[in-house]
Amino acid sequence: MALTDNQEHEVVPSRSIPRYVAWLLVFAVIATGILVIYLATQASDTSADAELLMDGVDRSRLPRDEAVALALLAHERSAPIPASESHDHGHDNAGHGHEMTAEEQAAFDAQWKAATEAIERYDTLEEIEAAGYVLASAVNDGVGAHYVKWSIVDRPFDPAEPSMLLFDTLVWGEDPELVAYSYWVTSDERPEGFVGEEDSWHRHLGVCFVNGMIGEEGIVREDCPGDWVNGMDMWMLHAWVVPGVENRYGRFHTANPLLCEHACGLEN
Repeated sequence: MALTDNQEHEVVPSRSIPRYVAWLLVFAVIATGILVIYLATQASDTSADAELLMDGVDRSRLPRDEAVALALLAHERSAPIPASESHDHGHDNAGHGHEMTAEEQAAFDAQWKAATEAIERYDTLEEIEAAGYVLASAVNDGVGAHYVKWSIVDRPFDPAEPSMLLFDTLVWGEDPELVAYSYWVTSDERPEGFVGEEDSWHRHLGVCFVNGMIGEEGIVREDCPGDWVNGMDMWMLHAWVVPGVENRYGRFHTANPLLCEHACGLEN
């Protein structure tokens, strides 16, 4: 059959996909791939967390994330303590560092300001418990009760984000109040915390935590019915940052005479 001139030159409409639609399809494919990888990673992490918590140790008091963090700390710090290691309690000499230069003093002041400005986030039990801090000790004379956020113990020092908070009752019959920070960080060597030499870090070795509560210290792993950490790379620092609860023995001293019902081991 012969074609007419019009039929021979008839243009067939293009059926190609618009460029913007093609780009949307490409982005959709990429996003789907990323989502699949993310979900697979999350599933893997969840599975690993579940396996970590299936070790027979009771952590029922702790939120799941904090229970996982404590279990991981104990798992990674389960090596025996060498005989050459000893508790480092140089903190009793806090406050006798060298005189800081003007530049060092300015840097320290900035760190201390960051710490004090963060107090409003931590000044009630309701706030800190909602943020993941969990009671980890009874009230200790001169120190208060320790509340720990296990998931940030393994992070670098941050003056505005202590991994441990100290609470005590300042007014008889009233609720416990924030009295100090206690930084607890992991480091192979003494941490670079506040500028200068006034902050004196110490370690606790061979510590046993029973359902997240501090139990015995200075024991071997076999004698601990809960989570045991050797503590060799875990450094602690008390900081009396709360206005009205300043420590006359030094802002980084372990105990505060204001909180002592007894002698606290301090001179009168």
